Amino acid sequence: MSSEENNSPPRDGISAPVVERIDELVGNSPLMRLEQLGDPNGAPIYVKMENLNPGGSIRDRYIAEILERAVAAGMLVSGDTVVLAGIDDSAVSAALVGSVLDVKTRIFAPEESGARLLPMIEQYGADVVRTPADRGLKRAVEEAASWSRERADRIYVDGYRREAVRDAYAGIAAEILQALDGDKLGAFITSISTGGTFRHVARELRETRPTLNVGGAILGELELPDFKEHRFNSLERFSVDQAFQWRDRVARREGILMGPKGAVCVGLAVQLQKRLASDEAIVALNPDAGQRYLGWEEQVDYSGRCSPV
Repeated sequence: MSSEENNSPPRDGISAPVVERIDELVGNSPLMRLEQLGDPNGAPIYVKMENLNPGGSIRDRYIAEILERAVAAGMLVSGDTVVLAGIDDSAVSAALVGSVLDVKTRIFAPEESGARLLPMIEQYGADVVRTPADRGLKRAVEEAASWSRERADRIYVDGYRREAVRDAYAGIAAEILQALDGDKLGAFITSISTGGTFRHVARELRETRPTLNVGGAILGELELPDFKEHRFNSLERFSVDQAFQWRDRVARREGILMGPKGAVCVGLAVQLQKRLASDEAIVALNPDAGQRYLGWEEQVDYSGRCSPV
């Protein structure tokens, strides 16, 4: 998804790439080492900055993968309409990527559902269709899928079916190992909501590092007992209040404005630092930009989504 120029060596001290389309900037997010949090003599902690994707979240990877594959297969052409359900990060990504692929985007969402990301979605030119509030997102999914089947120039995208885009997860794992440049990876940490990132990136990294400690930061009351099966999994639960406390701590000491999911990943990284050797790097995933949550702290539920307001 990224242009070859992104990997070109610096020339005359200038390393900024030149790209022709915004989706060329999807992926290849940097690692940033934390200098002020945790034990300075302990395992180094890095943040995988997925907030720097052009749409501001890790979902840019999945959606770009889906849509670009559809274009390559001839299933999506200029003027077609991409259809999704729910006002979430996938909708933002689809609206952004769709704009450069010259396709329309239509989002079906329940009435009175959260409006936190709505301005971004509409700014990229997507249409939003409100569905009856009864049965919530399930009703929106049904109506989106039904509408997309009415004509051949419409394609429904399930932003949660991540098994179809394993390459996106493999890319994250490969980027982490490349960025560490031979340094030992001791732990990878991500938040857990649907569990896709936790499962798939862990599997990719453990192909070469079977004993890798994979940490899962759980927000709220979500129960995921199946993740406890692997003896190198480290799960920790955080409240929403704790998430925003860590958000503020990271912002004020490291200058990174995270959302609640990325913030609790840093919180878990600081905890795991005590259990790892000083030469084992810890990588915490920051899935989205904290600017998306400013002013919405009271409406964010355990999964990082916003409750209806």
